[in-house]
Amino acid sequence: MNPLGMIISFAPWLVLKILTSIPFSDPLTRLKTALVIAILICIYQSRSAVKGFIFWGTIAFFSFSFVTVVLMTNMWVVDRLGLLSQLTMSAIAWGSILFKRPFTLDYSKQYVPSEFWTHPAFLRKNYLITGVWGCYFLLGVAINEIRIYEPQISHLLLEVLDNASMLAIILYTSHASKRRSVSASSENGQDTPVE
Repeated sequence: MNPLGMIISFAPWLVLKILTSIPFSDPLTRLKTALVIAILICIYQSRSAVKGFIFWGTIAFFSFSFVTVVLMTNMWVVDRLGLLSQLTMSAIAWGSILFKRPFTLDYSKQYVPSEFWTHPAFLRKNYLITGVWGCYFLLGVAINEIRIYEPQISHLLLEVLDNASMLAIILYTSHASKRRSVSASSENGQDTPVE
């Protein structure tokens, strides 16, 4: 699995995170700008993106956000958009596991020969990586809950925790993706490429 490929698939989410954090203009204008750019990225990605859980969850979230924030300026959604985005990502990760199709499979299959797609080690590794991403998204839910309901806690501290955990999950995905498992059923003793 190429972590860069996954990061590119998260591009609309990253645009939302980065543009709403940069101190220019007022927060509502930043949010609306981020959502317009994110929806344009979604439209662009729809031409060639991997059409899995991440793609459809992203399309659903940003379509909802575009309508409720950009077109309607629903302040309830505006105030809770960070929390809603983390809840959506958690639902995508854990839902993909629940439906027995971890979202990382869509990316791993691009780099692993098809004969290994049903190999238990390949599937196990994808469940593990997807589960770790799911835990990261649950941490994001907790951080956003704290931002909303415990405003006295330093937002800078929460931002550092959020960014550090995002970096850690990207590094973990990269490391876990490069490790190879030896197939017990391999007749010729070669390593089975398991992304």
